[in-house]
Amino acid sequence: MNRILITGAGGFVGAAVADLAARQGHQVTILVRNPAGARVVALADRCTVAVGDLADRAAVRAVLTEVRPDIVIHSAWEGVGGPGRAGDIQLENIRTTVALLDEAIAQGASRFIGIGSQAEYGRHDRRIDESAATEPFLLYGAAKLSACHLTRQRATEAGIGFAWLRLFSPYGPGDNPNWLIPSVAAQIIAGRPPRTSPGTQKWDYLHIADCAQGILAAALTDGANGVFNLSSGRSVTVRSIVERIRDLACPGLALRFGDIPFGPDQIMHLEGDCSRLTDATGWMPHIAVEEGLVTVVDALRQAA
Repeated sequence: MNRILITGAGGFVGAAVADLAARQGHQVTILVRNPAGARVVALADRCTVAVGDLADRAAVRAVLTEVRPDIVIHSAWEGVGGPGRAGDIQLENIRTTVALLDEAIAQGASRFIGIGSQAEYGRHDRRIDESAATEPFLLYGAAKLSACHLTRQRATEAGIGFAWLRLFSPYGPGDNPNWLIPSVAAQIIAGRPPRTSPGTQKWDYLHIADCAQGILAAALTDGANGVFNLSSGRSVTVRSIVERIRDLACPGLALRFGDIPFGPDQIMHLEGDCSRLTDATGWMPHIAVEEGLVTVVDALRQAA
């Protein structure tokens, strides 16, 4: 078993990875700013909780010196939603990511796994693999791409394993309530038709269970190096997602599409080819979105 340090375990993806790694018997330390967060509290019986801000390099150094992780999985990132996606916090994210890697190298880590984003590609409106041009149109995507390039170069120079996973739209129980799927599901469960776009855009959604397994597979596979898409490998229309949630949560509810117009930068087809990650690690997604939505609706009903 490995000593694994995970950042961002107060978030949706980081918490899922920490939970899976701990349940598989690894010695997991989660580095968080807020130990009282609900996701962190839920992990405290299986993971060691280290408190520190990634912007505080001395605190990060102290934690890594104590833990001496074999593997670092970096999921933390500021400004994922809202105006922060175009704010200067993205520049700080680059700095803290590189600093984390430098401290991990100094303490003898053998692998560094960074969680990137499909936003690094920009707009392609087609199925894309890792050879697609990277032309992000938001500072968020540009910062992820910059962090990828800088950490990859540093890891290569240091001779440690490195994987950067470009994540496509994770969803599932426990997701942040303001994202599309949980927001729509909560409204439909309450019997209210949600306001939506026309819903004709095709999107690639990855269930959180598959997402966590993919990240851990990359972390534990020594030969899995470089950039990988982490996706379901399949796109479906947003309209079909909303209709599936309606059929599960409130059959017969009349839906309206088109109340919200598409924005000028709307991507109409977002789909990632995940075969490179499958070839490198043996991982593959197993949960089709039609079945994954069942877990979302069930979880929201139980929480109500």
